[in-house]
Amino acid sequence: MNTMTNQPLSERLDFLREAAATSAAIDVAESLGVFARLDQGPADALSLARDCAIGERGAGVLLSALASLGLVEADAERVYHATTPDLVGLAALRTRWNGLAEVLRTDQPVIAGDSRAVRLRRIYPSVVPHLAMFFAAAAARAADHLSVAGLRVLDVGAGAAPWSIALAARDPECHVTAVDLPAVAAVTRQAVARAGLETQFAYVGGDIFAVDWGTAAYDLAIAGNLCHLFDESTNRRLLGHLLLALRPGGRLAILDAIVNERSDGPRAVVLYALGLLMRTSQGRVYPFSTYAGWLRDAGYEGVELHELSSSRAISLITARRP
Repeated sequence: MNTMTNQPLSERLDFLREAAATSAAIDVAESLGVFARLDQGPADALSLARDCAIGERGAGVLLSALASLGLVEADAERVYHATTPDLVGLAALRTRWNGLAEVLRTDQPVIAGDSRAVRLRRIYPSVVPHLAMFFAAAAARAADHLSVAGLRVLDVGAGAAPWSIALAARDPECHVTAVDLPAVAAVTRQAVARAGLETQFAYVGGDIFAVDWGTAAYDLAIAGNLCHLFDESTNRRLLGHLLLALRPGGRLAILDAIVNERSDGPRAVVLYALGLLMRTSQGRVYPFSTYAGWLRDAGYEGVELHELSSSRAISLITARRP
């Protein structure tokens, strides 16, 4: 049984009610311009009601609801400040589910995110900054497992580079080569600049399957939020290339959503898999046993799984080149 079916029926219903209310709160905050207003600056219930043409009582309740979700916080004067940049952009994450029914009918994604051309033009440059924010805490925990003095790191499909930035921030002698599509690499540079780590990063723009990133050149290779985009044969090819990029004794770090062996949990991972249907033609979440088999077949040793959060929304798999 998964963890949800182990819970009493009342707790399962409470979760569903809360999920529905959360979706409704985000929907109305976007449609009424509340997120756009809060992106411009702080507001209390009175000013929000005036600026968005809504009732003051409802404005106050909605602000409290958004605060409970961690999207805003109030100061002592009950003036609410956004806790994250671009609330409007975050709200768009919900609207991306609108095509799910058609995806299930046709078995075709709305946007093929595992296509290089689509990744380049349409998806990742806008999504990547939000992903980095989501994974910041997990990246810090991953660095606890991975950080060693003087690492030479290859970050493949780096995006906003949360995993390698967390490592570089701990050690000024850590140097990272970040590889991603040219349009995404611009986002990588911005994230690194915000972290003040420009001197520790080099960049390679191109398709990760076409770029030559060297042989036996790195102590650590990172594949973060990447393997779920691809089918088995593509992942096997990727892991084989990464093995060759590592020095003997070098380690591979896979950061991804790892489903259990029954494919019915953790809840965050299974729901994430549903979203993959909408943006990939071949992608899926895989259990640890599948990754372990690929890694051993490719020639890795010492394959281990590390959980990075209580929700297990993302996990760390490490392996070593002999």
